[in-house]
Amino acid sequence: MKAIDKIPAGELRDLALHFQNAALSDSTRKAYRSDWKKFLEFCRSRSLESLPASSETICLFLTESAARSKTVNTIVRSLTSINKAHEIAGHPPIRDQAVSATLRGIRREIGTAAVGAKSISYFEILRMAGFCDPSMIGTRDKAILLLGWCSAVRRSELVALNIGDLDFQDKGLLVTIKRSKTDPEGRGSTVAIPYAEGILCAVKATAAWIGRLAPDEKSSEKPLFRSIGSGGQNFWYRKPHRDRLSARMVSITVQKYAQLAGLPASRYSAHSLRRGLATEAGQRQIPERIIARHTRHSSMAVLREYIDAGNIWDENPLSIIYPARSCPSSSE
Repeated sequence: MKAIDKIPAGELRDLALHFQNAALSDSTRKAYRSDWKKFLEFCRSRSLESLPASSETICLFLTESAARSKTVNTIVRSLTSINKAHEIAGHPPIRDQAVSATLRGIRREIGTAAVGAKSISYFEILRMAGFCDPSMIGTRDKAILLLGWCSAVRRSELVALNIGDLDFQDKGLLVTIKRSKTDPEGRGSTVAIPYAEGILCAVKATAAWIGRLAPDEKSSEKPLFRSIGSGGQNFWYRKPHRDRLSARMVSITVQKYAQLAGLPASRYSAHSLRRGLATEAGQRQIPERIIARHTRHSSMAVLREYIDAGNIWDENPLSIIYPARSCPSSSE
């Protein structure tokens, strides 16, 4: 490494910019760019100044976003992106009282309840995995579904896994998550997945997928999950691709097998795997600390939402108040 006193000032500035960019994840930078582009289009179409923007311009933009049925979370993220653009350009962020009042009004009118991805239960993941055929794609997809559900990792963490991040042991599989949304500095964490009987064994499914790879594709630095074919246009054996699978393809895979299993595919996404494990664990009354250690939730409030969703029938006062009875027949 070069001595600091020998690095030109211009090179140091470039290096500092590189470190500043590294503080944000790729998905966050992409979201900022997308939000800023929409704000620029809004300003240009109305001949408004975008940088620096006035509080009135910001209020108009937030109002239009609400009128277009954007969610509160989306609107708040847009405001964050606009402020980030101002910060990068050397302008103060927009923290005007009128902007705050507009945002509060939008929250009151629209509400902050979010319709999240539907969780996948234990029996639903069994059904979905049962539709994975023994082909190359089916073997990969089964590993994605089962490893994603059992590990409760985020989709970005799942596709970021390399073969070297897996440690097969007598009791099961240790999965090392080198970096995550809540661990941007890369301290890392490990998730343990025991062997299971029957079809729901993420360890065996993952080993089967790795076993299908060519010998030179099994080195530790190779991505665990790769794209197969060319945008769905070619069969895997005609034009195999070795690029890392995209996070979006995990959601597409989940929706594909949800539909095959007779589930409403549009209600499911990659997050349904992570949410499903947490919800199932809550329904089975597994202690919160054990669930949190496995899912690595930094927000216990978010985790409790999943646990509460799993307990909504079991921990219900009406179940105790009502007299015991069987389910009503269709004629009742």
